[in-house]
Amino acid sequence: MKHLSLGLRLSTLGIGVEAATPLFEKHLTLRAGLNLLPVDAGYWNVTIPDDAENHLYQAFGYVPKYRARPKMDFMYGDLLVDYHPHGIFHLTAGFYIGESAISVKGYLADWRNGNSQAVLKEGYKWPSIDLNGQLIETTGGRANVKLRLGYLVKPYLGLGVGRALAKNKRLSFKFELGALYQGPYTLRQNGKKLDLAHSDDADTRDIDRFLGYLCWWPMMNFQLSYRIF
Repeated sequence: MKHLSLGLRLSTLGIGVEAATPLFEKHLTLRAGLNLLPVDAGYWNVTIPDDAENHLYQAFGYVPKYRARPKMDFMYGDLLVDYHPHGIFHLTAGFYIGESAISVKGYLADWRNGNSQAVLKEGYKWPSIDLNGQLIETTGGRANVKLRLGYLVKPYLGLGVGRALAKNKRLSFKFELGALYQGPYTLRQNGKKLDLAHSDDADTRDIDRFLGYLCWWPMMNFQLSYRIF
């Protein structure tokens, strides 16, 4: 190993650390790193779209809202190679390894009373929410789901300027744009897969279309590196 640098980066995959070293020849740089993206979006009130059979109204005397708290917890390792054909511009290829998951924990809320948890009328059981044929259980008034994005190994391509390994100085900077292919999403509750793709409801199809965009995760990366030797 002729040279080694350590870097700190801020990207659309969160914060990360990285080591870089030359590979075979002066035009190639091997990079390996770790990325963390913990995001807590706080609580959101979601209107329940349909109560055609009045199950919710009968159980509560009104239609409650779903008070949801989404959390994004991404953790990736990566192995990448930069190719510098000329000057400071580079092409990057490689892959990321890790699970992309967004968990949503929430409860049925009494929006009339400060979003406190909804209270069942006497003699009623906790109803399920019918999301266009997909039943969301509300056991104990709570409904938790998990969105998992794609595969464990995710290929990546990028284009950037700058270097992860400085040539003549100790410090180097790089900026990179690219895309990470994650693969299709799955939505689950209590281990059961929920299918939105075949819904007849326009809003639900819009949700499915939006989640489909997440198959490709955009990358924007700012990085500062220090060459140790």
